[in-house]
This record gives sequence, C-alpha cells and structure tokens, in this order.
Amino acid sequence: MPIFTWSYWFDLQAKELMPSVKIALLAAFAALFVLGVIAGVLAKKKSDHMVWAEGGRRFSSMALWLGAFGLLLVFFTHELAYFFGARFWYLVWLLIFLVQSIRLIKFLLVDVQEKKATYDAQARIDKWLPQHKK
Repeated sequence: MPIFTWSYWFDLQAKELMPSVKIALLAAFAALFVLGVIAGVLAKKKSDHMVWAEGGRRFSSMALWLGAFGLLLVFFTHELAYFFGARFWYLVWLLIFLVQSIRLIKFLLVDVQEKKATYDAQARIDKWLPQHKK
C-alpha cells in the first residue's frame, strides 16, 4: 500500500507495523521520554541562568508528554486496537511535535532576548538606587 495515499493514513483499522519500524519507533519515543526526564532533573538544579532553566523545564514537559504519547501509540498499534491503533495518530503526534517545537524555539530565540533586555535595563536602574540592608 503506497504511503502517500489517503487510505494508508486514515483507515480506522489498525495495521501491524514492520518489526524494524516498530523497534525504531519504540527506541525514538523511549529516547524522547528519557531526554525529558534528564532535562527535568537538570532544569531543577539551581542555575544562574533562570531563562535556560525555564527552557529546560519546557523541553522536559514537551519531551515527557510526547514520548509517553508515542509509546502509547506504538502499544495500541501493536495490539491492533481499532481507532486508537490507526496510523493517523502518528500524523497527530507529528503535528503536536512540530507546534510544540516551534513554540519552544520561539521562546528560546525571541522571549529569552526580551526577558534578558528587560532584566539588563532593570539592573542598570537598580545599580543607582539605594539598597536595603538586612
């Protein structure tokens, strides 16, 4: 069945994956999940760069959810579950991955610069203001 046909992707009946594809998907989704766990642990460590800690937290959340969702998709496909094992769920996963990746990149490239500029401007002002001693 050709991969670029409507019936390949949107048939509600689950079709068995080739063993090599199933193993590759399991490895990719498990690696994404493990990366999410590692990023979550590293983001919780005290960091001088709170912006990067926020980016790590966002990546961790994205990777954990998408990795778990992907592993669930492979499970449903393996079990040939009607509707939940359908191939269009992989397209849904890919769409969610692309949207979340774009949001994360926008945060790291645009929002981080704005927060850094705001922080630097506030630091320049605070330098000349009297400080409260405790």
